[in-house]
Amino acid sequence: MIAAALLFTLTGGFAGGAAKDKKLPSGEASNDAVSIEATYFDAAQLKDTFGTDFDNIFSVVEVTLTPKGGKPLDVHLDDFLMRSEQSGAHSGALAASQIAGQDTLVVHQADTRPKRGVGFGGGMGPIMMGGGGNAAPPPESKVEVKNSEKRDPMLDVLKRKILAEKPTSEPVTGLLFFPLDKEKPKNLVLVYTTPSANPPAADASTPDRLRIRFK
Repeated sequence: MIAAALLFTLTGGFAGGAAKDKKLPSGEASNDAVSIEATYFDAAQLKDTFGTDFDNIFSVVEVTLTPKGGKPLDVHLDDFLMRSEQSGAHSGALAASQIAGQDTLVVHQADTRPKRGVGFGGGMGPIMMGGGGNAAPPPESKVEVKNSEKRDPMLDVLKRKILAEKPTSEPVTGLLFFPLDKEKPKNLVLVYTTPSANPPAADASTPDRLRIRFK
């Protein structure tokens, strides 16, 4: 499946596909240092981009950051947090190696359906459920790690597509993957902590923490 998805991606996907014509949920925010535009990718857009929807286990957004004031902007994935106002779950963005890699995290839910594809190589970002602040899966879940000696070809694609961590003085665009599934975009809030602020909080709203709702 991954090989087929990779071939699909390298050949450009479906030319003129419906995902390209569909208006996706989006939002924007800004302060004196940076402006951010974000667009929520649905399953059709993910398939159009990657050839797979990753079994719908991620909430994925494309962001464009534009530095302001003539100062370079340091871009870090740790500056982004996605929060569900419905479930209370929230998580930081994942690196490419945490999505596809040699080590794969498999979470068996209570309904016995396994979720696959979250790389475990660099450690997964915290997933907070409700107000509890617990990084572990729910008690009824069973976690195992499967290792493969084969390199996942999707890893290189993700590295090219995910928002690059680097200083920039020009607008930069990339994808953010959050391990939040079964969430509707209208219930999600993207929190971006600009470099001058403290570490992000799930419900913070200050000039240095920009919040985006998807409409």
